[in-house]
Amino acid sequence: MATPTQAPTKVPQEPDPFYYDYDTVQTVGMTLATILFLLGILIISKKVKCRKADSSPTCKSCKSELPSSAPGGGGV
Repeated sequence: MATPTQAPTKVPQEPDPFYYDYDTVQTVGMTLATILFLLGILIISKKVKCRKADSSPTCKSCKSELPSSAPGGGGV
C-alpha cells in the first residue's frame, strides 16, 4: 500500500487494440485502389483489343482486313 509520501508506481499501459493510424490506412487504401484500378483497365484492354486473326466487321482498328472488304467477300 502506498503512503502519501511515496510516489505511486506506474502500471505499464497496454496499447489500445482499436487505435488506428489513419494516415497509413488512407495511404495503403489509395495505393491498393490505384493498383487494382490500373490492373482492371489493363485486363479489359487486353480482352477488347482487336487482333488481326480475330477481325470482325465491328472492329474499328483492323480496317485493312475486314471480311466485307476482301475481294469477293460477302459484303451486303
